[in-house]
Amino acid sequence: MKQINHLAKVVSVSTSSLKLEISRHSACHNCEAQNGCSIRECQNRIINVPTIRAKQFSIGEEVVVSISQNSGYWALFFCYVLPLIIMLISLFTTYRLTQNEIKSGISAIIILIPYYFGLFLSNKYIAPKFQIRVSKTTD
Repeated sequence: MKQINHLAKVVSVSTSSLKLEISRHSACHNCEAQNGCSIRECQNRIINVPTIRAKQFSIGEEVVVSISQNSGYWALFFCYVLPLIIMLISLFTTYRLTQNEIKSGISAIIILIPYYFGLFLSNKYIAPKFQIRVSKTTD
């Protein structure tokens, strides 16, 4: 199974999780104007990764963060594709019933509130399916 890998640096260590800073390598990585640029794509991200092996890592250590490509596709589906489908269904259904574009647009946006709230509440059931692995760069 293919893996999506990123290099990261350990920022903090707790008993059951790691805070990692992931460096973003984009087209502007080698740009001379990188320090003065305000494009958000070039900034580093800090993520919290739960792991039972947290005590094996030390602050400042470089690690490899990986997730299966299949899990990445599922994450994209739940966060972007499914909400878009729900929005479009809501938009067309409401327009068909009311013949009002403004009400249809507002309902299509409002329908996302319960969707993302439900996604948030189901996090404990969905999160275990997305196994993020942290390994030392020498492993």
